[in-house]
Amino acid sequence: VGAQRGYAVAGFFAGFVSSPAAIAGFGQRVRADADLLRPAVGAAMFAALASLLLMLPVLGTVASDFLARVAPSLAAFGVVLAIGGALGLRGGSGSAAAPTQESRMFRFAHALYFAAFMAGVLLLSAWLRQMYGDAGALATAFLAAMVEVHAAAASIGQLIAGGQLAEGTAERALLAVLAASVLSRGVVAVVSGGAAY
Repeated sequence: VGAQRGYAVAGFFAGFVSSPAAIAGFGQRVRADADLLRPAVGAAMFAALASLLLMLPVLGTVASDFLARVAPSLAAFGVVLAIGGALGLRGGSGSAAAPTQESRMFRFAHALYFAAFMAGVLLLSAWLRQMYGDAGALATAFLAAMVEVHAAAASIGQLIAGGQLAEGTAERALLAVLAASVLSRGVVAVVSGGAAY
């Protein structure tokens, strides 16, 4: 399959599990071998695309009418991610060796840092929701999206399905959730793979 296509496939399927963890793993590969920059960036884009695709049934389950309303925006975001991933299939030296069975995709220390970050954001989110009600719920969705975009989208869907959030506000909240997700993935990418990644 080759490194470029192999990374793209691995990134896509890893994105269904955890796109931030996949992005961090590919970033570690880039730090170890700069020739993998382009396929790793493509893999990271495909991981984000898989995460977006996973959001669709989550959101559709709790608020199907809302999903229909925001589907064009989500589709446009998906097209951008797919194009970015496809660009990772082009160019590059292609001389980088494929990972061996002995090499590790994820490092234990990085997993601990990631888990600590997730726990902190979730604790802060719970406190904001308890202290500030609906405004805290929106802030919570934004913060939770930095860790887990699907839970944040489901929270927005539940609020709109329960009549606690107007559709226009929910659309803006979902855009904020996507922006927070992109921001957090960007931070993960820079920390794990450097500025070029």
